[in-house]
Amino acid sequence: MELFAEMLSIVGALVFSVSCGVLVEELLFGGLVRLFLARRPATGGSTERKEGMEGERPCLR
Repeated sequence: MELFAEMLSIVGALVFSVSCGVLVEELLFGGLVRLFLARRPATGGSTERKEGMEGERPCLR
C-alpha cells in the first residue's frame, strides 16, 4: 500500500509540473502570437474608387 501511495504522489507531481509548464507556455507564447498576428488599424489613404471616376486610373504614390 505504501508503494501505491508513493507511485500516486510521483505521478501527481509529474502531472502537476507538466500542466504548470503548459499553462505558462500558453500564457507567454499564446499571448505573443496573438499580439503579432493582431490586425493593424487602417493607415492613411483609402484604395476605394470614388463615384464618377470609372474611366480614370488611380494615381499611385
